[in-house]
Amino acid sequence: MAKREISNLDLKIKLTNEYIDNGGVEQIFDAGLLEDLINVKSGADGKVDPDTVSTRVNAFMLGILHSHSTPPFFHPEHVSEYKSTLQKSNSFVQSNIDTEEQFDKIYEEYKIKENTLFRGQREAKWRLYSSLQRQWITEKLFENGGTYQRFVEQLVEVGNQKYNQQIKELLKANHIDTENPISILGYLQHHGCPTPLLDWTYKFQNALYFAMDGLKSNPGTIEIDDYCSVYFLKEKYFEGGSLRKIIEKGLAAVEEPVLRKLITKFSNGDEEKRKAMQKDFAGRKVFDRSRINGSGLISHMTKIEYLMNVPIAYFSDREKDSGILFSLNNSKNILNQAGVFTWNSDSSKPIELVGDESFKKGKTNDEAKNYSFCSCFNINKKLEKHINEKLAADGITKDFIYPTPDINAWDIFDSCKQSEK
Repeated sequence: MAKREISNLDLKIKLTNEYIDNGGVEQIFDAGLLEDLINVKSGADGKVDPDTVSTRVNAFMLGILHSHSTPPFFHPEHVSEYKSTLQKSNSFVQSNIDTEEQFDKIYEEYKIKENTLFRGQREAKWRLYSSLQRQWITEKLFENGGTYQRFVEQLVEVGNQKYNQQIKELLKANHIDTENPISILGYLQHHGCPTPLLDWTYKFQNALYFAMDGLKSNPGTIEIDDYCSVYFLKEKYFEGGSLRKIIEKGLAAVEEPVLRKLITKFSNGDEEKRKAMQKDFAGRKVFDRSRINGSGLISHMTKIEYLMNVPIAYFSDREKDSGILFSLNNSKNILNQAGVFTWNSDSSKPIELVGDESFKKGKTNDEAKNYSFCSCFNINKKLEKHINEKLAADGITKDFIYPTPDINAWDIFDSCKQSEK
């Protein structure tokens, strides 16, 4: 007689075993279900015999599978995590790296990647919360009566008071835009103070270092705990949300009518001359971009009260020729780490959730299924020694990543926290 067929049985068994091994059995109050679970047996091939899986057990396992097939439960007062790589696939395109051979292949390929952003995290289960979001939620700072916006504004104010000289010294500049809110938050972020910014880097090796930094082995049986992660995506996908691009579009919108008005004025009604001037000035800029940084425009555009209306933004000073700079390279840590930042204005939603909600606006259910915030490698923690040896050989060490360990800005966070009470 042919054995009974149960769809996704191996996956159901794996996820159900994880659930049971990690306290789930204490949540089962149905004695009949417990008895049926005990009666599930394996065959000679070591796999579960489907004929020993009752309808009740299959329904129970189906419920567990469904819980992993949907995104983690979100609540503004709770930091959620991914229960499995299956659940994580709702937001990311993933590849698991389990062997040295697999790792060496991606290492050689991605360490020379250009125009790509990377982020490393030592736990694959962690969602992409900013450091300030985690503190805001876990310390219940929302109960102190102040708003998230006001807290961020205080970080900027207090951070600027304490560190503006260091910022100006490294930039070798002395004008208002070196002290813009994003520049100050970036400095604080790279010196241990929680901020709404999320660090990314142009270097795969740097992201790997952060994935390895403070790595802890998995003491339990949940598979996702075996992995750390490196996230990556091409820079062009963030560029659309770049505040620099927004400023450039705004200037272009202003420049066109200004240029048209100037051409009309100087052509003195001569149609041929007007056409010739229009052709000659096509693509030229009315405003001198090289003078924008220092004019106060950047400081004005990056006020926290304005940024709170921008769900996701991206900040990079890589294109220096644009003239629109945020003075981000104000820390030796940022320089060595090749750091750039994303902004998430929400106090509690991880950035991939904000991206998901933005992507799905105005889309059909079928179109919405295509969402992925970015790609990621889930790297087995057992490769830690091999990876650290690779990084050390390429000069990616603690001294390189943290050239100014004596600067710790955590006290800025503590100061703002106390003022909220």
